[in-house]
Amino acid sequence: MPSHDTRIIRALVHALASTENQENAFIDCSTFSLQGDTTMCAIHSETATPRVTLYVRGDMFGANDQQNAVVRRLRELEASGRIGTYDVSVWNGRVRLTEDEGHKPPAVAAYEAFDAWADTVGVDIDPFFTVRERESFVDGVARELVLPVMCLEVRTDDGIATVAPNVRESNTITVQDCLDELETLEASPRAVAAE
Repeated sequence: MPSHDTRIIRALVHALASTENQENAFIDCSTFSLQGDTTMCAIHSETATPRVTLYVRGDMFGANDQQNAVVRRLRELEASGRIGTYDVSVWNGRVRLTEDEGHKPPAVAAYEAFDAWADTVGVDIDPFFTVRERESFVDGVARELVLPVMCLEVRTDDGIATVAPNVRESNTITVQDCLDELETLEASPRAVAAE
């Protein structure tokens, strides 16, 4: 049986794909219910095609084939019109956390946005993003953020729609799960007309 998150994503994808005017699609679901479960969700979009960013660690040589396979799938999703655009962003495996807001690394800013989204929708990303303390002769005790090998962010005009991987209770949504759901989107009318 699909996880609760997967069922919600499928239902929302189906609702978005079935709107008559996909150019101005708008789904308002302040409360969405599946089989008695209630989940807060906020997907509002003026366009039916989301934008996707794939974050990959540049220091994981053993994961290169897996990362390239995800990029190929994103390229296919873009070509079919199921997503508007995609970007690939490379981040380091570890990033130092500082209190200086003016010098916040982009990976830390992304993590903070993902964490705020996760709090809003009731999922957890912390098993995949780890904050730890380390001791250094130079710095003393420093906090660092350990980033996942891959992370997928899906955005609409209204902000983050989903981040993978994430977990709710014991149900994990992986990058592959998210790609599978994106593949269920209807092709945009512009992409079909171009074929």
